[in-house]
Amino acid sequence: MSGPPVPGPPGHPPSPREYPDWAREWALFLDIDGTLLELAPEPQAVRVPPGLAARIATLAQGLGGALALVSGRPLSDIDRFFPGRFDAAGTHGAQWRLGGTETAPAPPVDEALAGIVALLREGTNRLPGVILEPKPHALAMHYRLAPQWEAQVRSLAGRAAERLGPAFRLQAGKLVVELLPAAAGKGAAIRRFMGQPPYAGRTPVFVGDDLTDEDGFAVVNALGGLSIRVGEREPTLAQSRLPSPAAVRDWLEGLAAHSMRQT
Repeated sequence: MSGPPVPGPPGHPPSPREYPDWAREWALFLDIDGTLLELAPEPQAVRVPPGLAARIATLAQGLGGALALVSGRPLSDIDRFFPGRFDAAGTHGAQWRLGGTETAPAPPVDEALAGIVALLREGTNRLPGVILEPKPHALAMHYRLAPQWEAQVRSLAGRAAERLGPAFRLQAGKLVVELLPAAAGKGAAIRRFMGQPPYAGRTPVFVGDDLTDEDGFAVVNALGGLSIRVGEREPTLAQSRLPSPAAVRDWLEGLAAHSMRQT
């Protein structure tokens, strides 16, 4: 598998002109919040620009289906924002869908999480502005509206993780802490896609913005692919960067336009 030319940070990822065989050789993985979409104070308040879902569909077609959305959001959210049942990893890979077929962890995962909800709800009720979000196979505590509670949220999450045991892990992100199955992760999800058609044999390209995307960057780098960081956070394992979700959408627009010319 040959990788595309990789400019060093803060360089831009290659354009179709610089890498004309991208549609035949890339497998494209896209995070959503902070990457395709601007962040919002609450998870359900994000906005999808008009035409973006159609642009993603055009890219998926041009790539022969080798495009997946890789997000901390559950598949139900992904499908609401981007209708079309794209290949996707939801809840940081705890949910996984390829060709319309979904897989998820075994039932004991959900049973264990259900047993910890009361502890988390009692704790977050004492922290005004902190939102407890039950997800499929995970639990998230958002403190974007109340960053002053960061230490308390992390302590509460740590107590919950100790009670759940080694089958679960903590995942920190932008003003959020999540409890996930230990095997879940964006890197593991990408590696799983890369073992299946139409992804196998292609060069992985992953665009993400958060701490939760770093293991995805690590896997893509190890596979000889291209990792693209959105924004200026340091440190990062990403090899290249784009400054904002708007810049990501412009980059994808260029790819989609090239894809349409090739069909």
